[in-house]
Amino acid sequence: MEYLTYPEYLKLGFDETDKYDELYKRAEMTVNLYIHNFYAYKDFESDFKLRKEAVKNAIAYQIYYLDRSGIATAEEKQSLSSVTVGRTTVSYQSGSQSVSKGSQYNLSLDAENWLKVAGFGYSGVDYDR
Repeated sequence: MEYLTYPEYLKLGFDETDKYDELYKRAEMTVNLYIHNFYAYKDFESDFKLRKEAVKNAIAYQIYYLDRSGIATAEEKQSLSSVTVGRTTVSYQSGSQSVSKGSQYNLSLDAENWLKVAGFGYSGVDYDR
């Protein structure tokens, strides 16, 4: 099962890339981690349109992010959170900024937002009285 084809990726307005197949696999793994392999037990093709479109958009944004940033893994992203040269340290995160759940998966913020629109990533408790 493929969430997004290359022609669909281009139709969404993203730039051409010669690394689509490689980037797609990484993007798919990252999105599957974030959504806890939801489509391992639910058929993607028979799912409702809005959720499918959100997943397609998330995959597309993740491919774009991987292509532009060059950061392929969560470890690489974490190691780039600060750089020290001599006595100078540059931190790319401030203490007051909240860290998104998707950052632990190396998921781009745009991809995470699309998945949140579809209901993925919710971790609240539903009380039924």
